[in-house]
Amino acid sequence: MCAVASSMQRINSELSGTTATVAIHDHERKVITIAHVADSGAVAGRLKPGSTTDVTAEALTKDHKPNVKDERARIEQSGGKVVFDGFANYRIYAKNARYPGLNMSRCIGDILGHRDCGIIAEPDVVDIPVTDDLRWLLLCSDGVWEFISPQEAVELIAGCEPKRAMGGAQKLAKEAWDRWIKQEGGAIVDDITVVMVALNVPN
Repeated sequence: MCAVASSMQRINSELSGTTATVAIHDHERKVITIAHVADSGAVAGRLKPGSTTDVTAEALTKDHKPNVKDERARIEQSGGKVVFDGFANYRIYAKNARYPGLNMSRCIGDILGHRDCGIIAEPDVVDIPVTDDLRWLLLCSDGVWEFISPQEAVELIAGCEPKRAMGGAQKLAKEAWDRWIKQEGGAIVDDITVVMVALNVPN
């Protein structure tokens, strides 16, 4: 669809794209299906056995990074190359070219990267049973996970009342912002998006 929209000049997705993480809650089956590409991760917050307040984190997704063995092999077989940027990330380039420079191996959009470098939009999909201990679902962009671990995140929001999930999301976003400012000296803050859902809420 991105290619069609780009060819009709509705958008320009040749060198722009997005991560994506989607969660579908099947209430009858009591299952949440997570599908994702790139590095916006999903985390479950679960009550520890025998506790009504202590939580533990379960990472539900793995980032699609170009230095991961299978991802790198696909990229190189498709004509791309993986280069360390000398700072913090491995990036993808077309051979003998300086585009797209992405630090993720899957995404939606970035048509030139798909065409010339082996980037794909195929998601990883996983089903998560909604068991009684499942309390929170977090879907967050990489700006949250850069300096906050999944366990820190669920502990930060654990005391929020289920009906005040927005406050918990704002609290987590602010903590991510503050850590970016501290770690980077105010020079840069990456995108910070938090979706927070309460589960198994008592009536």
